[in-house]
Amino acid sequence: MNLELDGRIALVTGSSRGIGRAIAEGLLREGARVYLTGRDENVLTDVANELSGTYGSDRVGRFVGDLGRLDVLSRLAETIESEAGRLDVLVCNIGSGRSVPPLEEDEDEWLRMLDINLLSAAACVRALLPLLEKGAGSGRDCASLTFVSSICGEEALGCPVAYSAAKSALISYAKNIARTLAGRGVRVNAVSPGNVIFPGSTWEDKLARDREAVQAMLERDVPLKRLGTAAEVADVVVFLSSKRAAFVTGADWIVDGGQTRTI
Repeated sequence: MNLELDGRIALVTGSSRGIGRAIAEGLLREGARVYLTGRDENVLTDVANELSGTYGSDRVGRFVGDLGRLDVLSRLAETIESEAGRLDVLVCNIGSGRSVPPLEEDEDEWLRMLDINLLSAAACVRALLPLLEKGAGSGRDCASLTFVSSICGEEALGCPVAYSAAKSALISYAKNIARTLAGRGVRVNAVSPGNVIFPGSTWEDKLARDREAVQAMLERDVPLKRLGTAAEVADVVVFLSSKRAAFVTGADWIVDGGQTRTI
């Protein structure tokens, strides 16, 4: 299927590893020009060089910095404006579920989880929306904004509480701004992955500690009885970023092997 992403300008936040990197590579594979972001310059440079070798250096941009800082977001927006002039696809992928057990959260931990999983995404939208509006069109030519959330924001699954609450809020944020931004030529969706394994992921750690317990959980709770991959989540995000999803906005796509049960 031709996703009609040739020549589109895309930015994927948190794209030096895991799901973010897989999304970036998926967009590149479909013909987009993609900006990668990360805080570690050496890691990001290695990833950018690897992807440039496959897809061409003219299609791989990179930006090093902590996107939780407003001044850094301003520099990012200025960089994309000067180099590309617009943004057609924005994927807000930054987040973390590494927290403390339920009811052990203090105020600092609540604020940390909210900042990483919700507030940073909202700040990213504020900083980059003018560029998205420059890439916006009408009909099938809308710009695309996608948030990577989690099934922990969908149901009570035993995830860290502050993380779950922040991801629930992120889904609500996406749903609510979708109505406003539709009139400005921007589609907005969320993708909520389940248990996804990639190098450095929490599931890699859990498998190393107790493979039998992980397998027992998968057999009990996940109908497909396995962990997902970053590429499987990326495929959904890339589709939502394309003209093939031109009538999809305000939606939350769950990619979890059937684990969630809410109708």
